[in-house]
Amino acid sequence: MEATAQRKIIHAIRKTPELQDVFQVPLLALPTFLILILTLTGFAISTSFYLAGELNVMPLMLINSAIIFFSFTPLHEATHRSFSRVMWLNDLLGTLSAQLILPGFNTSLYRFLHITHHQRTGESQSDPDERFISAPLFNRVLNWAFLDVLWTRYYLSVWSERPQGERVRFCAGLFFYISVFVVGFSSSYALEFLCAFVVPMFLGRIILVYLFAYIHHVQGVEQRSDPIGATGMIDTHAVNRFLLLGQSRHLIHHLYPGLPWYRYDQVWDIARKEIPASKIKWGGLLGRMSTN
Repeated sequence: MEATAQRKIIHAIRKTPELQDVFQVPLLALPTFLILILTLTGFAISTSFYLAGELNVMPLMLINSAIIFFSFTPLHEATHRSFSRVMWLNDLLGTLSAQLILPGFNTSLYRFLHITHHQRTGESQSDPDERFISAPLFNRVLNWAFLDVLWTRYYLSVWSERPQGERVRFCAGLFFYISVFVVGFSSSYALEFLCAFVVPMFLGRIILVYLFAYIHHVQGVEQRSDPIGATGMIDTHAVNRFLLLGQSRHLIHHLYPGLPWYRYDQVWDIARKEIPASKIKWGGLLGRMSTN
């Protein structure tokens, strides 16, 4: 099926009368706001228990890794302007949520990187996330853990094309990011900093990229030429869909990027009747999405 025919189907689903309210951005997306509060509070509580000697290091790292994984969703939603229809609040909450997984990052900077991924999904030279999928195993996992390095290199490659104000914010964010590590590792709490934040941050990133990117995208298939075929679906039950924060329906996210994560199922219930079954790629939690 040609890309033009696919886009007609995508557009027709978007115009389905019973879905019109689903696509409306709320004043404040309460499920997303709840995740933001729980992750920030949970990180503070678990770290406090560890510092007080009431939580061992291994449970601490596992808990904080999970918290950092979940903390990405509010940033992701703000990036797509679906956290709040009040734009300054949307971007403020997104920036706040970024600090556990990407200290110093702000919503507008990540918006450029992530929207570029959506526009160029699967394009080897211009998709900022393509190396998450295509690199050899060892390099791939390094890219997952050090996604900040991958994205920084990409941003520097397009430096001259970006607005001056954004470049200033990038430099300020990079300075803040480096300062966090310099201060943390030079302090008398360097070991605690490593165990409570640095190791969980890297583990949380690996979990995030694997579950939100690697298993959903088909290597070598470009969304530009195959809007439906470039991204797949993970066949999971309701509990796993919640734990993935909707991303088991990653195809729906790529077709309708501004749709809040907790409404993917509602759109899928309509889309599954309109999209030819042969165009939908299905995968599982334990491996890369494959071509049909």
